[in-house]
Amino acid sequence: MTPDENQFEDSEIEVEAEILADDFVRYEAFEVQNRLWIKAITPILQLRSPDAHGNVRVQFAFDRLQIAACERLTRLLASDLPAVEA
Repeated sequence: MTPDENQFEDSEIEVEAEILADDFVRYEAFEVQNRLWIKAITPILQLRSPDAHGNVRVQFAFDRLQIAACERLTRLLASDLPAVEA
């Protein structure tokens, strides 16, 4: 193997390492974003008294908010699980 061939292989390895490092940084950013979503959504899902608000419209809005939070949390957590065939 000549020095030129070895240098070519080294440059290929460096390029692949840079690509993998970029992919890892993107993956970490995605995971951090998911964790922040979970931290923001979880308090919405905590138990509250059934008569938290006397106004029916406000109660309805809170119910819809909880449903949306559950759906979002389900999507976030489902991405961590392997696909299941039905």
